[in-house]
Amino acid sequence: VQAEQLTIRPQARGREDVMPSVHSEGDASDEARVPKKFYGLIYASQDNGYDRVRICKSRSGDDAVADLGVGEWSEWWLDTFEIDGKDVEGYVRMKLVTLTATADAFELFVPQIWPRTGYTVPEAVATAIDTEIGSFLQNPARDALGQMDDDTYFEVLDYHHQRLADVATHLAKNNDWDVLMVESHAPDYASHFFLSQADEISGAAPETIHRCREGLRRTYASVDQMIGRIVECADDDTVVLICADHGGTPNQFRAVDIEKVLEETGFIVREASGAIDWTKTRAVNVGLVHIFINLAGREPDGIVAPEDYEATQREIIAALHTYKDAETGRHPFTLAVTRADAEMFNLHGDLVGDVVYALRPEFDGAHGKQLPSVSFGIGGQHSTFILSGAGVRQGIALQRQVRVVDVAPTLCYLLGLPMPEKVEGGVVYEALEDPNWHLTQLAALA
Repeated sequence: VQAEQLTIRPQARGREDVMPSVHSEGDASDEARVPKKFYGLIYASQDNGYDRVRICKSRSGDDAVADLGVGEWSEWWLDTFEIDGKDVEGYVRMKLVTLTATADAFELFVPQIWPRTGYTVPEAVATAIDTEIGSFLQNPARDALGQMDDDTYFEVLDYHHQRLADVATHLAKNNDWDVLMVESHAPDYASHFFLSQADEISGAAPETIHRCREGLRRTYASVDQMIGRIVECADDDTVVLICADHGGTPNQFRAVDIEKVLEETGFIVREASGAIDWTKTRAVNVGLVHIFINLAGREPDGIVAPEDYEATQREIIAALHTYKDAETGRHPFTLAVTRADAEMFNLHGDLVGDVVYALRPEFDGAHGKQLPSVSFGIGGQHSTFILSGAGVRQGIALQRQVRVVDVAPTLCYLLGLPMPEKVEGGVVYEALEDPNWHLTQLAALA
Protein backbone atom coordinates (compact mmCIF):
# COMPACT_ATOMS: atom_id res chain seq x y z
CA VAL A 1 0.00 0.00 0.00
CA GLN A 2 1.39 3.37 -0.97
CA ALA A 3 2.54 5.59 1.88
CA GLU A 4 -0.17 8.05 2.88
CA GLN A 5 0.25 11.27 4.80
CA LEU A 6 -0.87 11.25 8.44
CA THR A 7 -1.51 14.46 10.32
CA ILE A 8 -1.38 15.14 14.06
CA ARG A 9 -2.87 18.43 15.15
CA PRO A 10 -1.76 19.27 18.70
CA GLN A 11 -4.48 20.63 20.95
CA ALA A 12 -4.00 22.84 24.01
CA ARG A 13 -6.60 21.59 26.48
CA GLY A 14 -5.04 22.68 29.77
CA ARG A 15 -5.36 26.01 31.54
CA GLU A 16 -3.23 28.84 30.24
CA ASP A 17 -1.79 29.59 33.67
CA VAL A 18 -0.30 26.10 33.99
CA MET A 19 0.45 25.33 30.34
CA PRO A 20 1.72 28.60 28.85
CA SER A 21 4.01 26.89 26.37
CA VAL A 22 1.17 25.22 24.48
CA HIS A 23 -1.26 28.13 24.46
CA SER A 24 -1.43 31.07 22.16
CA GLU A 25 -0.40 34.38 23.61
CA GLY A 26 -3.05 35.97 21.44
CA ASP A 27 -5.69 34.26 19.35
CA ALA A 28 -5.49 30.54 20.18
CA SER A 29 -7.08 29.48 16.89
CA ASP A 30 -6.37 26.28 14.99
CA GLU A 31 -4.71 28.35 12.29
CA ALA A 32 -1.99 29.27 14.79
CA ARG A 33 -1.05 25.60 15.23
CA VAL A 34 0.76 24.03 12.31
CA PRO A 35 -0.15 20.35 11.74
CA LYS A 36 2.64 17.82 12.18
CA LYS A 37 2.99 15.50 9.20
CA PHE A 38 3.84 11.81 9.37
CA TYR A 39 3.62 9.06 6.77
CA GLY A 40 2.20 5.59 7.23
CA LEU A 41 3.20 2.47 5.30
CA ILE A 42 0.84 -0.49 5.71
CA TYR A 43 2.58 -3.73 4.80
CA ALA A 44 2.44 -7.50 5.14
CA SER A 45 5.23 -9.09 7.14
CA GLN A 46 4.07 -12.59 6.10
CA ASP A 47 1.82 -14.13 3.46
CA ASN A 48 -1.53 -13.83 5.26
CA GLY A 49 -2.40 -10.21 4.53
CA TYR A 50 -1.52 -6.80 5.86
CA ASP A 51 -0.53 -6.90 9.52
CA ARG A 52 1.80 -3.98 10.29
CA VAL A 53 2.15 -0.25 9.83
CA ARG A 54 5.35 1.78 9.78
CA ILE A 55 5.12 5.44 10.82
CA CYS A 56 7.77 7.70 9.33
CA LYS A 57 8.60 11.39 9.28
CA SER A 58 9.06 11.43 5.51
CA ARG A 59 7.74 9.56 2.50
CA SER A 60 11.11 7.87 1.98
CA GLY A 61 10.53 5.65 5.02
CA ASP A 62 14.13 5.99 6.17
CA ASP A 63 13.20 7.83 9.38
CA ALA A 64 10.65 5.54 11.01
CA VAL A 65 9.46 6.43 14.51
CA ALA A 66 7.25 3.37 14.98
CA ASP A 67 6.65 -0.06 13.47
CA LEU A 68 3.52 -1.64 14.90
CA GLY A 69 1.41 -4.76 14.79
CA VAL A 70 -2.19 -4.78 15.99
CA GLY A 71 -2.35 -4.12 19.73
CA GLU A 72 1.22 -2.84 19.95
CA TRP A 73 2.33 0.50 21.36
CA SER A 74 5.34 2.41 20.14
CA GLU A 75 7.89 3.76 22.56
CA TRP A 76 7.61 7.44 23.44
CA TRP A 77 9.64 9.70 21.21
CA LEU A 78 10.39 13.39 21.50
CA ASP A 79 9.22 15.50 18.58
CA THR A 80 8.89 19.18 17.75
CA PHE A 81 5.63 20.99 17.00
CA GLU A 82 5.19 24.50 15.69
CA ILE A 83 2.69 26.40 17.83
CA ASP A 84 2.20 30.15 17.41
CA GLY A 85 5.39 30.39 15.40
CA LYS A 86 7.46 28.70 18.11
CA ASP A 87 8.95 25.23 18.28
CA VAL A 88 7.56 23.26 21.23
CA GLU A 89 8.93 19.84 22.12
CA GLY A 90 6.45 17.16 23.10
CA TYR A 91 6.36 13.42 23.70
CA VAL A 92 4.48 11.26 21.19
CA ARG A 93 3.31 7.66 21.33
CA MET A 94 1.05 5.58 19.08
CA LYS A 95 -0.89 2.34 19.19
CA LEU A 96 -2.15 0.33 16.24
CA VAL A 97 -5.65 -0.57 17.36
CA THR A 98 -7.09 -2.10 14.18
CA LEU A 99 -5.72 -3.33 10.86
CA THR A 100 -7.55 -5.86 8.72
CA ALA A 101 -5.76 -8.26 6.38
CA THR A 102 -7.13 -6.36 3.39
CA ALA A 103 -6.31 -2.97 4.95
CA ASP A 104 -9.89 -1.80 4.53
CA ALA A 105 -10.07 -0.93 8.25
CA PHE A 106 -7.29 0.91 10.05
CA GLU A 107 -7.19 2.61 13.46
CA LEU A 108 -4.15 4.36 14.90
CA PHE A 109 -4.50 5.93 18.34
CA VAL A 110 -2.36 8.84 19.55
CA PRO A 111 -2.77 9.87 23.20
CA GLN A 112 -2.12 13.33 24.56
CA ILE A 113 1.10 14.96 23.37
CA TRP A 114 2.65 16.52 26.46
CA PRO A 115 5.39 19.18 26.47
CA ARG A 116 8.77 18.66 28.11
CA THR A 117 8.61 21.93 30.01
CA GLY A 118 6.35 24.84 30.84
CA TYR A 119 3.81 23.13 33.06
CA THR A 120 5.26 23.34 36.58
CA VAL A 121 6.12 26.00 39.13
CA PRO A 122 9.03 26.15 39.62
CA GLU A 123 10.17 25.20 36.12
CA ALA A 124 12.92 23.01 37.58
CA VAL A 125 10.30 20.43 38.58
CA ALA A 126 9.36 19.80 34.94
CA THR A 127 13.03 19.50 34.06
CA ALA A 128 13.53 16.94 36.83
CA ILE A 129 10.49 14.96 35.67
CA ASP A 130 11.82 14.96 32.12
CA THR A 131 15.37 13.91 32.96
CA GLU A 132 14.77 11.56 35.90
CA ILE A 133 11.34 10.04 35.23
CA GLY A 134 10.48 10.51 31.57
CA SER A 135 7.44 11.44 29.56
CA PHE A 136 4.47 12.71 31.56
CA LEU A 137 0.79 12.29 30.66
CA GLN A 138 -1.72 14.71 32.15
CA ASN A 139 -4.94 13.58 30.45
CA PRO A 140 -5.73 9.85 30.03
CA ALA A 141 -7.65 10.35 26.76
CA ARG A 142 -10.93 11.28 28.44
CA ASP A 143 -12.16 12.93 25.24
CA ALA A 144 -11.67 9.69 23.30
CA LEU A 145 -13.83 7.56 25.62
CA GLY A 146 -16.44 5.87 23.48
CA GLN A 147 -14.38 6.39 20.33
CA MET A 148 -11.46 4.12 21.18
CA ASP A 149 -11.79 0.64 22.64
CA ASP A 150 -11.94 0.21 26.41
CA ASP A 151 -8.70 -1.78 26.64
CA THR A 152 -6.73 1.04 25.02
CA TYR A 153 -8.33 3.60 27.33
CA PHE A 154 -7.38 1.63 30.43
CA GLU A 155 -3.84 1.11 29.16
CA VAL A 156 -3.53 4.89 28.91
CA LEU A 157 -5.26 5.39 32.26
CA ASP A 158 -2.91 2.97 34.01
CA TYR A 159 0.08 4.75 32.50
CA HIS A 160 -1.34 8.10 33.63
CA HIS A 161 -1.86 6.90 37.20
CA GLN A 162 1.54 5.25 37.43
CA ARG A 163 3.18 8.43 36.14
CA LEU A 164 1.35 10.43 38.81
CA ALA A 165 2.69 7.97 41.39
CA ASP A 166 6.19 8.19 39.87
CA VAL A 167 6.20 11.97 40.12
CA ALA A 168 4.66 12.05 43.61
CA THR A 169 7.14 9.57 45.08
CA HIS A 170 10.08 11.29 43.35
CA LEU A 171 9.09 14.69 44.74
CA ALA A 172 8.50 13.27 48.22
CA LYS A 173 11.86 11.50 48.34
CA ASN A 174 13.87 14.43 47.03
CA ASN A 175 12.27 17.36 48.84
CA ASP A 176 11.30 18.44 52.33
CA TRP A 177 7.52 18.53 52.25
CA ASP A 178 4.54 19.23 54.48
CA VAL A 179 1.65 18.43 52.14
CA LEU A 180 1.66 16.09 49.13
CA MET A 181 -1.52 16.13 47.05
CA VAL A 182 -2.30 14.03 43.97
CA GLU A 183 -5.54 14.37 41.99
CA SER A 184 -7.06 11.82 39.61
CA HIS A 185 -10.06 12.78 37.54
CA ALA A 186 -10.65 9.22 36.37
CA PRO A 187 -13.58 8.54 38.75
CA ASP A 188 -15.33 11.59 37.28
CA TYR A 189 -14.75 10.32 33.74
CA ALA A 190 -16.12 6.93 34.79
CA SER A 191 -19.14 8.58 36.38
CA HIS A 192 -20.08 10.30 33.13
CA PHE A 193 -19.25 7.48 30.73
CA PHE A 194 -19.59 4.14 32.54
CA LEU A 195 -21.89 4.80 35.51
CA SER A 196 -24.45 6.40 33.20
CA GLN A 197 -25.48 2.96 31.89
CA ALA A 198 -24.22 0.63 34.62
CA ASP A 199 -27.67 0.19 36.16
CA GLU A 200 -30.79 -1.52 34.83
CA ILE A 201 -32.63 1.71 35.59
CA SER A 202 -30.91 3.23 32.54
CA GLY A 203 -32.75 0.84 30.22
CA ALA A 204 -29.47 -0.20 28.61
CA ALA A 205 -28.97 -3.66 27.11
CA PRO A 206 -27.47 -6.32 29.44
CA GLU A 207 -24.19 -6.38 27.51
CA THR A 208 -23.90 -2.59 27.85
CA ILE A 209 -24.59 -2.75 31.58
CA HIS A 210 -21.90 -5.44 31.95
CA ARG A 211 -19.40 -3.38 29.96
CA CYS A 212 -20.09 -0.27 32.05
CA ARG A 213 -19.81 -2.07 35.37
CA GLU A 214 -16.52 -3.56 34.24
CA GLY A 215 -15.40 -0.05 33.28
CA LEU A 216 -16.18 1.17 36.79
CA ARG A 217 -14.27 -1.75 38.32
CA ARG A 218 -11.22 -1.17 36.13
CA THR A 219 -11.26 2.55 36.87
CA TYR A 220 -11.16 2.09 40.62
CA ALA A 221 -8.60 -0.71 40.35
CA SER A 222 -6.32 1.69 38.46
CA VAL A 223 -6.84 4.44 41.04
CA ASP A 224 -6.24 1.96 43.86
CA GLN A 225 -2.90 0.86 42.42
CA MET A 226 -1.78 4.49 42.25
CA ILE A 227 -2.86 5.15 45.84
CA GLY A 228 -1.04 2.03 47.00
CA ARG A 229 2.24 3.37 45.68
CA ILE A 230 1.76 6.91 46.99
CA VAL A 231 0.93 5.88 50.57
CA GLU A 232 4.33 4.18 50.72
CA CYS A 233 5.68 7.73 51.16
CA ALA A 234 3.91 7.95 54.52
CA ASP A 235 5.67 7.36 57.83
CA ASP A 236 4.29 7.13 61.37
CA ASP A 237 3.88 10.91 61.57
CA THR A 238 1.94 11.21 58.31
CA VAL A 239 -1.80 11.70 57.90
CA VAL A 240 -3.29 10.14 54.75
CA LEU A 241 -6.60 11.38 53.34
CA ILE A 242 -8.48 9.94 50.38
CA CYS A 243 -11.53 11.97 49.41
CA ALA A 244 -13.76 12.97 46.52
CA ASP A 245 -15.80 16.12 45.95
CA HIS A 246 -18.95 14.37 44.71
CA GLY A 247 -20.47 11.05 43.74
CA GLY A 248 -22.47 10.09 40.67
CA THR A 249 -25.74 8.55 39.53
CA PRO A 250 -26.83 6.55 36.48
CA ASN A 251 -28.93 8.06 33.72
CA GLN A 252 -32.62 7.33 33.28
CA PHE A 253 -34.20 10.13 31.25
CA ARG A 254 -32.84 12.77 28.93
CA ALA A 255 -31.07 15.49 30.93
CA VAL A 256 -33.11 18.66 31.34
CA ASP A 257 -31.88 21.65 29.34
CA ILE A 258 -32.48 24.58 31.69
CA GLU A 259 -32.00 27.13 28.92
CA LYS A 260 -34.74 25.44 26.91
CA VAL A 261 -36.98 25.45 30.00
CA LEU A 262 -36.47 29.20 30.45
CA GLU A 263 -37.29 29.73 26.79
CA GLU A 264 -40.46 27.64 26.98
CA THR A 265 -41.61 29.51 30.08
CA GLY A 266 -40.97 32.90 28.46
CA PHE A 267 -38.03 34.16 30.50
CA ILE A 268 -35.53 33.90 27.63
CA VAL A 269 -36.56 35.50 24.32
CA ARG A 270 -34.51 35.12 21.15
CA GLU A 271 -34.08 37.22 18.06
CA ALA A 272 -34.72 35.77 14.61
CA SER A 273 -30.98 35.05 14.37
CA GLY A 274 -31.15 32.86 17.47
CA ALA A 275 -29.24 35.30 19.67
CA ILE A 276 -30.75 36.27 23.02
CA ASP A 277 -32.88 39.41 22.81
CA TRP A 278 -31.81 41.24 25.95
CA THR A 279 -34.53 43.86 25.52
CA LYS A 280 -37.13 41.16 26.24
CA THR A 281 -35.25 38.53 28.27
CA ARG A 282 -35.99 38.62 32.00
CA ALA A 283 -33.76 35.81 33.29
CA VAL A 284 -30.97 33.51 32.09
CA ASN A 285 -29.15 30.45 33.40
CA VAL A 286 -25.50 30.86 34.39
CA GLY A 287 -23.35 27.96 35.57
CA LEU A 288 -24.80 24.71 36.85
CA VAL A 289 -27.76 25.60 39.09
CA HIS A 290 -28.01 29.38 38.99
CA ILE A 291 -30.58 31.62 37.31
CA PHE A 292 -29.90 35.35 37.21
CA ILE A 293 -32.57 37.97 36.69
CA ASN A 294 -31.83 40.59 34.03
CA LEU A 295 -32.03 43.29 36.67
CA ALA A 296 -31.99 46.96 35.69
CA GLY A 297 -29.11 48.81 37.31
CA ARG A 298 -27.10 45.61 37.83
CA GLU A 299 -26.93 44.00 34.40
CA PRO A 300 -25.69 45.91 31.32
CA ASP A 301 -29.03 45.50 29.50
CA GLY A 302 -31.24 44.96 32.54
CA ILE A 303 -34.99 45.32 32.01
CA VAL A 304 -36.49 44.03 35.29
CA ALA A 305 -37.12 46.95 37.63
CA PRO A 306 -35.73 46.55 41.17
CA GLU A 307 -39.24 46.80 42.62
CA ASP A 308 -40.21 43.74 40.49
CA TYR A 309 -37.20 41.66 41.60
CA GLU A 310 -38.89 39.52 44.26
CA ALA A 311 -42.02 39.02 42.17
CA THR A 312 -39.84 37.79 39.30
CA GLN A 313 -38.06 35.39 41.65
CA ARG A 314 -41.41 33.95 42.73
CA GLU A 315 -42.54 33.69 39.12
CA ILE A 316 -39.41 31.74 38.11
CA ILE A 317 -39.74 29.40 41.09
CA ALA A 318 -43.40 28.73 40.31
CA ALA A 319 -42.55 28.06 36.65
CA LEU A 320 -39.88 25.51 37.57
CA HIS A 321 -42.05 23.74 40.14
CA THR A 322 -44.94 23.37 37.68
CA TYR A 323 -42.82 22.53 34.62
CA LYS A 324 -43.41 19.07 33.12
CA ASP A 325 -40.97 17.17 30.95
CA ALA A 326 -42.65 16.62 27.58
CA GLU A 327 -41.30 13.08 27.09
CA THR A 328 -42.16 11.66 30.52
CA GLY A 329 -44.88 13.94 31.86
CA ARG A 330 -42.93 14.21 35.12
CA HIS A 331 -41.79 17.22 37.12
CA PRO A 332 -37.96 17.27 36.83
CA PHE A 333 -37.21 19.97 39.43
CA THR A 334 -36.92 18.85 43.02
CA LEU A 335 -36.58 22.39 44.38
CA ALA A 336 -36.16 26.04 43.42
CA VAL A 337 -35.35 28.71 46.00
CA THR A 338 -34.37 32.37 46.20
CA ARG A 339 -30.80 33.50 46.73
CA ALA A 340 -31.61 34.32 50.35
CA ASP A 341 -33.03 30.84 50.99
CA ALA A 342 -30.05 29.20 49.25
CA GLU A 343 -27.95 30.02 52.31
CA MET A 344 -29.37 26.86 53.89
CA PHE A 345 -27.27 24.98 51.29
CA ASN A 346 -24.19 27.05 52.12
CA LEU A 347 -24.63 29.10 48.94
CA HIS A 348 -24.28 32.81 49.53
CA GLY A 349 -22.75 35.90 47.94
CA ASP A 350 -23.01 37.77 44.66
CA LEU A 351 -21.96 34.76 42.58
CA VAL A 352 -25.06 32.83 43.65
CA GLY A 353 -28.04 33.07 41.31
CA ASP A 354 -31.16 35.04 42.12
CA VAL A 355 -32.88 31.65 41.91
CA VAL A 356 -31.10 28.36 42.67
CA TYR A 357 -32.59 25.04 41.56
CA ALA A 358 -31.93 21.31 41.80
CA LEU A 359 -33.03 18.51 39.48
CA ARG A 360 -34.27 15.08 40.36
CA PRO A 361 -31.43 12.61 39.68
CA GLU A 362 -33.29 10.84 36.88
CA PHE A 363 -33.22 14.12 34.90
CA ASP A 364 -29.60 15.08 35.56
CA GLY A 365 -27.19 12.26 34.86
CA ALA A 366 -23.91 11.78 36.75
CA HIS A 367 -23.79 14.86 38.99
CA GLY A 368 -23.86 18.64 39.13
CA LYS A 369 -27.50 19.63 39.42
CA GLN A 370 -28.73 17.20 42.07
CA LEU A 371 -28.94 17.59 45.81
CA PRO A 372 -25.82 16.27 47.57
CA SER A 373 -27.92 13.83 49.62
CA VAL A 374 -29.28 11.94 46.59
CA SER A 375 -29.14 8.15 46.20
CA PHE A 376 -30.36 6.72 42.90
CA GLY A 377 -29.96 3.22 41.51
CA ILE A 378 -26.46 1.91 42.22
CA GLY A 379 -25.13 5.46 42.59
CA GLY A 380 -25.46 8.49 44.79
CA GLN A 381 -23.91 11.87 45.49
CA HIS A 382 -22.37 10.78 48.79
CA SER A 383 -18.64 10.53 48.21
CA THR A 384 -15.45 9.14 49.73
CA PHE A 385 -13.75 10.30 52.93
CA ILE A 386 -11.03 7.97 54.26
CA LEU A 387 -8.66 9.28 56.92
CA SER A 388 -5.74 7.37 58.40
CA GLY A 389 -2.44 7.89 60.17
CA ALA A 390 -1.07 9.94 63.02
CA GLY A 391 -3.74 11.11 65.45
CA VAL A 392 -6.60 9.36 63.62
CA ARG A 393 -8.90 6.72 65.12
CA GLN A 394 -8.60 3.35 63.43
CA GLY A 395 -11.23 0.93 62.18
CA ILE A 396 -14.37 3.03 62.61
CA ALA A 397 -17.12 4.29 60.32
CA LEU A 398 -18.03 7.91 60.97
CA GLN A 399 -21.60 8.59 62.03
CA ARG A 400 -21.65 12.35 61.46
CA GLN A 401 -22.04 13.99 58.08
CA VAL A 402 -18.76 15.00 56.46
CA ARG A 403 -18.76 17.74 53.84
CA VAL A 404 -16.10 18.73 51.34
CA VAL A 405 -15.62 22.02 53.21
CA ASP A 406 -14.64 20.00 56.32
CA VAL A 407 -11.52 18.57 54.68
CA ALA A 408 -9.27 21.64 54.92
CA PRO A 409 -10.03 22.55 58.57
CA THR A 410 -9.64 18.91 59.65
CA LEU A 411 -6.21 18.63 58.05
CA CYS A 412 -5.14 22.01 59.43
CA TYR A 413 -6.20 20.95 62.92
CA LEU A 414 -4.35 17.63 62.70
CA LEU A 415 -1.20 19.23 61.31
CA GLY A 416 -1.21 22.15 63.73
CA LEU A 417 -1.54 24.67 60.90
CA PRO A 418 -3.47 27.96 61.11
CA MET A 419 -7.07 27.76 59.94
CA PRO A 420 -7.78 29.37 56.54
CA GLU A 421 -9.16 32.86 57.06
CA LYS A 422 -12.45 32.18 55.25
CA VAL A 423 -12.91 28.52 56.13
CA GLU A 424 -16.56 27.44 55.92
CA GLY A 425 -16.34 23.89 57.24
CA GLY A 426 -15.53 22.37 60.59
CA VAL A 427 -13.12 19.85 62.08
CA VAL A 428 -14.26 16.21 61.93
CA TYR A 429 -13.53 15.62 65.62
CA GLU A 430 -15.20 12.21 65.54
CA ALA A 431 -12.29 10.90 63.45
CA LEU A 432 -9.57 12.00 65.89
CA GLU A 433 -7.95 9.96 68.66
CA ASP A 434 -7.70 13.07 70.82
CA PRO A 435 -10.05 15.87 69.72
CA ASN A 436 -8.35 18.15 72.26
CA TRP A 437 -4.77 17.29 71.36
CA HIS A 438 -3.77 20.96 71.32
CA LEU A 439 -4.88 21.32 74.95
CA THR A 440 -3.28 17.99 75.85
CA GLN A 441 0.08 19.18 74.57
CA LEU A 442 -0.23 22.51 76.39
CA ALA A 443 -1.04 20.69 79.62
CA ALA A 444 2.02 18.49 79.18
CA LEU A 445 4.21 21.59 78.91
CA ALA A 446 2.79 23.13 82.08
